[in-house]
Amino acid sequence: MHPKIASLLAKFPRVELIPWETPIQYLPKVSEMLGVEVYIKRDDLTGLGIGGNKVRKLEYLLGDALAKGADVVITMGAVHSNHAFVTALAAKKLGLDAVLVLRGKEVLRGNYLLDKLMGVETRIYEAENSFELMKYAEEVAEELREQGKRPYIIPVGGASPIGTLGYVRAVGEIATQSAVLGLEFDTIVDAVGSGGTIAGLALGLALAGMKTRPVGMAVGLFGEKMVQRIEDLLRETSELLGVKVKVEVPEIYDYSFGAYGKIVREVSEIIRLVGTKEGILLDPVYTGKAFYGLIDRAKKGDLGEKILFVHTGGISGLFHYGEDMLKLLGKV
Repeated sequence: MHPKIASLLAKFPRVELIPWETPIQYLPKVSEMLGVEVYIKRDDLTGLGIGGNKVRKLEYLLGDALAKGADVVITMGAVHSNHAFVTALAAKKLGLDAVLVLRGKEVLRGNYLLDKLMGVETRIYEAENSFELMKYAEEVAEELREQGKRPYIIPVGGASPIGTLGYVRAVGEIATQSAVLGLEFDTIVDAVGSGGTIAGLALGLALAGMKTRPVGMAVGLFGEKMVQRIEDLLRETSELLGVKVKVEVPEIYDYSFGAYGKIVREVSEIIRLVGTKEGILLDPVYTGKAFYGLIDRAKKGDLGEKILFVHTGGISGLFHYGEDMLKLLGKV
């Protein structure tokens, strides 16, 4: 762990949900195909439930919830939300109740099936996007308070200053791993959904004094709202840490293919390619789109000679959207 980052984070309550450092793995066949060195930070192997990047954020969010005496956690997302399921599972592991405020069709597959198998309470609402669910989460919180409970609301994707600390910490881990491996990455690439991961990476890189450039691949909300969201997270997280450091909003490319959760043939083909060439599974909502963006931008020379891709998890998305992907691939 990078000493400066470790020192800054020491004052914040944290529960250990990840019992190891996730590995950095070289992708030889993808690297040969692109003519650059591509590595992958396996945050799909964070060790709780289906894994993924949300577990890093939850170490601090649930640490804060426990420190504040909460006994039930509320969070939001689409019915297939990786974040929502992992949040509920982590909360239960720590002895807390959980209520998921979700949007979409109640189809028993993927993460929604896992929610039900684990006995998680879910409530379904109509909303155009997950950010609109906050008003319903607040209504649920008030209902629970009237029952004498102490709710703690976690925003969509865990994208809050406290949640962002998880990826500041991840940079501390990457810094020590890079030193051991003798690597200096030109860019670090990840999927951008709610903005917390890329904000944490950008702030962590600045605090560690690393020259690596963070690059985001937007898989949903894109444009001025996303830029503002990331700016706010960078500012608020810096204030939370008590540091003054200049951090610009990372460069973000749009690979949403028009909408969050839109399943497309191009991404399905990339998922099959990475799976069959490297033995690593990506998902069609986040990492598949982001890796498609990595390949596209690497071919254009935008990402440098050494690229680190953060695998943010989401394997259950394959089981939610698998039939749609097969149809696009012409196999049904």
